[in-house]
Amino acid sequence: MDEARCRGWDVFEDDGVCRVCGERAAFASIKPGHSLRETRCSSCRASRRTRDLARVLAHLAAGPESRSLTEALPAMAGWRVFEAQAAGPLHDRLRCLPGYVCSEYVPELAAPGSCSQAGLRCEDLERLSFADAAFDLVVTQDVFEHVADPWRAFDEVWRVLAPGGRHVFTVPMHEGHATTPRVRFAGGRRQDVLPPVHHGDPVRQGGSLVVTDFGDDLPRLLTARGQPTIVAVHVAFYKPSEMPGIIEGDLHALYEAAYKAGEKASFLRYNSVVFLTEKPA
Repeated sequence: MDEARCRGWDVFEDDGVCRVCGERAAFASIKPGHSLRETRCSSCRASRRTRDLARVLAHLAAGPESRSLTEALPAMAGWRVFEAQAAGPLHDRLRCLPGYVCSEYVPELAAPGSCSQAGLRCEDLERLSFADAAFDLVVTQDVFEHVADPWRAFDEVWRVLAPGGRHVFTVPMHEGHATTPRVRFAGGRRQDVLPPVHHGDPVRQGGSLVVTDFGDDLPRLLTARGQPTIVAVHVAFYKPSEMPGIIEGDLHALYEAAYKAGEKASFLRYNSVVFLTEKPA
C-alpha cells in the first residue's frame, strides 16, 4: 500500500457519517476552543482522531468503499486484534471480534501479562507478554508519547505482529519539529530533559507525563529501524504556527498558565494524524 493511496483517505466528514459507529451525527468540541482533533460524535462520542483511525481500519478490512468501522467488522472476523485500550468507542466496536484482546497499563492493579480481579488485562508495551506473530492488527491511540522507552515499545509491537500485520496508531504530532525526548529514565531514575507536560488520562487523575514529543520525522525514524511506516491520514485543521510545537521556555510558562486555568485542552492543539506500520508478508 503506497503513501499516495493512503493520502486519498484524507477527507473531511462532509457526509455527516461517523467512521466509527456509522451513524449520521453532528461533530462538535466538548468546549469551544478545544482542539478540533478532539471533536466528538454526537452518537458514539468518538473523537476525530478515533474516527480517522477507524476510517483506516475500515479501508484496510473492506476497501475504500467502506464508510465505517461498523460496516467493515464482518471482514475483520478472522483477524487477531490487540488494542492497548480497554474502553472507549473504538473498543466498544472491536470487542465483538472473536480474536480481540485489549489491555491497559495498570501495574498497581495487576502484574503485566495478568488480569486484575475485575478482569482488566495489564500489558506493558515495552514488555508485551504475547508470543511472536500473535496478531494481525495492533491499535494504539495516543499512548507512545507516554512510554518510558517508546522505541522498545515499537519493537515489541513489531515482534507480536504476524507477517502482513499492521500497527495503526495515533500520537500527537509536532509538525515542523524533530522528535524530541522530554524525559529520560536511567537506573530507575527519571531525568527531565525539558519541563514536564501532562496529557489527560481517563485512568489516572492528574494526567500522564509526556516522555516524547513526536515530530513529523516519525515515519522516517521507524522506517529506518526496519518498520515501514507511513502517514495514512493527515487532516490539517491548523498550521504549524498555530500548534504548540516543542513546549519549553516561555511556551512552557504559557502551558502552565493554561493548565492552571483549566484550558490545557485548548492550548494543546494538534492536527488529526494516523500512522500505519505494515510488516511484510
